[in-house]
Amino acid sequence: MTVDVWLRIAHIVGVVLWIGGALSVALVAAAAEGEARRSLATVARSVALKVATPGMVLAWLGGLAMFALHLDGYLRAGWMHGKITIALVVAALTGVLSGKLRRAAQGEEVKPGTLRTFGIVIVVLAVLNVVLALAGPLLMG
Repeated sequence: MTVDVWLRIAHIVGVVLWIGGALSVALVAAAAEGEARRSLATVARSVALKVATPGMVLAWLGGLAMFALHLDGYLRAGWMHGKITIALVVAALTGVLSGKLRRAAQGEEVKPGTLRTFGIVIVVLAVLNVVLALAGPLLMG
Protein backbone atom coordinates (compact mmCIF):
# COMPACT_ATOMS: atom_id res chain seq x y z
CA MET A 1 0.00 0.00 0.00
CA THR A 2 1.15 3.51 -0.74
CA VAL A 3 1.81 6.31 1.72
CA ASP A 4 -1.35 7.97 0.44
CA VAL A 5 -3.46 4.96 1.42
CA TRP A 6 -1.91 4.76 4.90
CA LEU A 7 -2.50 8.47 5.45
CA ARG A 8 -6.11 8.11 4.33
CA ILE A 9 -6.57 5.17 6.73
CA ALA A 10 -5.03 7.17 9.59
CA HIS A 11 -7.25 10.14 8.77
CA ILE A 12 -10.46 8.09 8.64
CA VAL A 13 -9.68 6.11 11.81
CA GLY A 14 -8.85 9.39 13.56
CA VAL A 15 -12.13 10.98 12.46
CA VAL A 16 -14.14 7.95 13.63
CA LEU A 17 -12.49 8.04 17.07
CA TRP A 18 -12.78 11.83 17.32
CA ILE A 19 -16.41 12.22 16.29
CA GLY A 20 -17.60 8.98 17.88
CA GLY A 21 -15.84 9.87 21.12
CA ALA A 22 -17.19 13.41 21.19
CA LEU A 23 -20.77 12.29 20.50
CA SER A 24 -20.72 9.46 23.02
CA VAL A 25 -19.31 11.53 25.87
CA ALA A 26 -21.77 14.35 25.18
CA LEU A 27 -24.76 12.01 25.22
CA VAL A 28 -23.60 10.00 28.24
CA ALA A 29 -22.92 13.11 30.32
CA ALA A 30 -26.27 14.60 29.31
CA ALA A 31 -28.18 11.45 30.29
CA ALA A 32 -27.50 11.67 34.02
CA GLU A 33 -28.98 14.01 36.59
CA GLY A 34 -27.72 15.57 39.81
CA GLU A 35 -24.68 14.00 41.46
CA ALA A 36 -24.71 11.20 38.89
CA ARG A 37 -24.02 13.79 36.18
CA ARG A 38 -20.92 14.92 38.05
CA SER A 39 -19.61 11.35 38.20
CA LEU A 40 -20.51 10.61 34.60
CA ALA A 41 -19.01 13.90 33.44
CA THR A 42 -15.74 12.93 35.13
CA VAL A 43 -15.71 9.58 33.33
CA ALA A 44 -16.87 11.16 30.06
CA ARG A 45 -14.11 13.75 30.15
CA SER A 46 -11.55 11.02 30.80
CA VAL A 47 -12.85 9.07 27.80
CA ALA A 48 -12.81 12.24 25.69
CA LEU A 49 -9.18 12.84 26.59
CA LYS A 50 -8.24 9.20 25.87
CA VAL A 51 -10.32 8.64 22.71
CA ALA A 52 -11.67 11.82 21.10
CA THR A 53 -8.55 13.95 21.55
CA PRO A 54 -6.07 11.37 20.19
CA GLY A 55 -8.54 10.72 17.36
CA MET A 56 -8.62 14.42 16.57
CA VAL A 57 -4.82 14.58 16.53
CA LEU A 58 -4.62 11.52 14.26
CA ALA A 59 -7.27 12.97 11.92
CA TRP A 60 -5.44 16.29 11.66
CA LEU A 61 -2.01 14.68 11.17
CA GLY A 62 -3.29 12.34 8.47
CA GLY A 63 -5.30 15.08 6.79
CA LEU A 64 -2.52 17.65 6.84
CA ALA A 65 -0.01 15.10 5.54
CA MET A 66 -2.35 14.27 2.62
CA PHE A 67 -2.82 17.99 2.04
CA ALA A 68 0.96 18.49 1.92
CA LEU A 69 1.38 15.62 -0.56
CA HIS A 70 -1.24 17.09 -2.90
CA LEU A 71 -0.69 20.76 -2.14
CA ASP A 72 -1.10 22.14 -5.65
CA GLY A 73 -4.42 20.41 -6.28
CA TYR A 74 -5.89 21.02 -2.84
CA LEU A 75 -4.99 24.72 -2.82
CA ARG A 76 -7.14 25.16 -5.93
CA ALA A 77 -10.01 23.01 -4.64
CA GLY A 78 -12.74 25.19 -3.13
CA TRP A 79 -14.34 22.19 -1.42
CA MET A 80 -11.09 21.58 0.49
CA HIS A 81 -11.16 25.12 1.91
CA GLY A 82 -14.70 24.43 3.15
CA LYS A 83 -13.65 21.06 4.57
CA ILE A 84 -10.75 22.56 6.51
CA THR A 85 -12.94 25.39 7.81
CA ILE A 86 -15.55 22.93 9.05
CA ALA A 87 -12.85 20.75 10.64
CA LEU A 88 -11.52 23.80 12.51
CA VAL A 89 -15.04 24.57 13.78
CA VAL A 90 -15.49 20.94 14.89
CA ALA A 91 -12.12 21.06 16.69
CA ALA A 92 -13.18 24.24 18.49
CA LEU A 93 -16.56 22.73 19.44
CA THR A 94 -14.77 19.64 20.75
CA GLY A 95 -12.63 21.88 22.95
CA VAL A 96 -15.68 23.74 24.26
CA LEU A 97 -17.40 20.41 24.94
CA SER A 98 -14.36 19.23 26.89
CA GLY A 99 -14.46 22.44 28.94
CA LYS A 100 -18.16 21.94 29.69
CA LEU A 101 -17.45 18.36 30.79
CA ARG A 102 -14.66 19.62 33.05
CA ARG A 103 -17.02 22.15 34.64
CA ALA A 104 -19.72 19.52 35.07
CA ALA A 105 -17.18 17.18 36.66
CA GLN A 106 -16.32 19.97 39.11
CA GLY A 107 -19.97 20.24 40.09
CA GLU A 108 -20.97 23.30 38.07
CA GLU A 109 -24.40 23.25 36.46
CA VAL A 110 -24.24 22.39 32.77
CA LYS A 111 -27.57 21.93 31.04
CA PRO A 112 -27.98 18.46 29.52
CA GLY A 113 -29.50 19.99 26.39
CA THR A 114 -26.30 21.96 25.85
CA LEU A 115 -24.18 18.80 25.99
CA ARG A 116 -26.53 16.95 23.62
CA THR A 117 -26.58 19.89 21.23
CA PHE A 118 -22.79 20.01 21.07
CA GLY A 119 -22.64 16.30 20.29
CA ILE A 120 -25.28 16.54 17.58
CA VAL A 121 -23.78 19.65 15.95
CA ILE A 122 -20.35 17.98 15.89
CA VAL A 123 -21.83 14.94 14.12
CA VAL A 124 -23.82 17.01 11.61
CA LEU A 125 -20.71 19.02 10.69
CA ALA A 126 -18.66 15.82 10.41
CA VAL A 127 -21.26 14.34 8.04
CA LEU A 128 -21.12 17.53 5.98
CA ASN A 129 -17.35 17.11 5.78
CA VAL A 130 -17.75 13.53 4.56
CA VAL A 131 -20.09 14.79 1.84
CA LEU A 132 -17.54 17.46 0.87
CA ALA A 133 -14.73 14.90 0.80
CA LEU A 134 -16.67 12.49 -1.40
CA ALA A 135 -18.70 14.81 -3.62
CA GLY A 136 -16.37 17.83 -3.79
CA PRO A 137 -13.76 16.28 -6.06
CA LEU A 138 -16.46 14.80 -8.32
CA LEU A 139 -18.48 18.00 -8.62
CA MET A 140 -15.67 20.50 -8.79
CA GLY A 141 -12.92 18.54 -10.46
